[in-house]
Amino acid sequence: MATKDKPNNKNLRALFSVICLCIIALGLIVYFSTQSADTTKVNEATTLAQTTEVQKRVTVKDTTEKKTVQSEKTTKSAGKTTTAAKEKTTEKATMQAGDTNTPYKSFYKYPCRETVVSGYSEELVRNDTMGDYRAHTAVDFKCDAGEKIVAINDGLVLSVTKDNLLGNIIEIDHGGKLVARYCGLDTVHVSKGDYVTIGQTVGTAGSVPFEASGETHIHFETRLDGKLVNPLDVMGKSE
Repeated sequence: MATKDKPNNKNLRALFSVICLCIIALGLIVYFSTQSADTTKVNEATTLAQTTEVQKRVTVKDTTEKKTVQSEKTTKSAGKTTTAAKEKTTEKATMQAGDTNTPYKSFYKYPCRETVVSGYSEELVRNDTMGDYRAHTAVDFKCDAGEKIVAINDGLVLSVTKDNLLGNIIEIDHGGKLVARYCGLDTVHVSKGDYVTIGQTVGTAGSVPFEASGETHIHFETRLDGKLVNPLDVMGKSE
């Protein structure tokens, strides 16, 4: 009887071992399945949800704010440009009087050399070129053909014209109601509306048609508040 029971015991042990292995295998399967599910949840929370939220805050929101700020800066810049353009358009056509450009009280340069060919005279004087007598309400300063002619002071160019008797003319407002005319130019280096500074070259000497028989010179006129005055008095010079 004991010999017959031994095979049965072996079979039971084998069956028990198989059952235990199955239970262990099932447990491992359940364990790893659980771990996999937890990992997926963690990854989703850290990589997908958080990344999407951060990207929205940094790229979408911030970029929109930057564009708004940039747009405001552009609008302000455009406004300043428009204002500057308006101011330039409405700017007065005369220089404001100041410490350096008030007639009779400041320093003036000669338009070229200091040598005077013909002085200012409201009385009639002989004009050899025209063969008559007329007032010479200007000062003729000696210079060579092509010599540089400079601005006597800071000013605004009112006009650039050509006259049959005076040749090329530049008219400059030097402030304090003083307007000067540089006559008898060959070339002109400025245009209407330009601002010039004292000593700046405005052109070169040419010829004065109605005084062509005399030495080469620049015919220089000055008006104070619309009235012709002696340029040498205005500039504080003497012949």
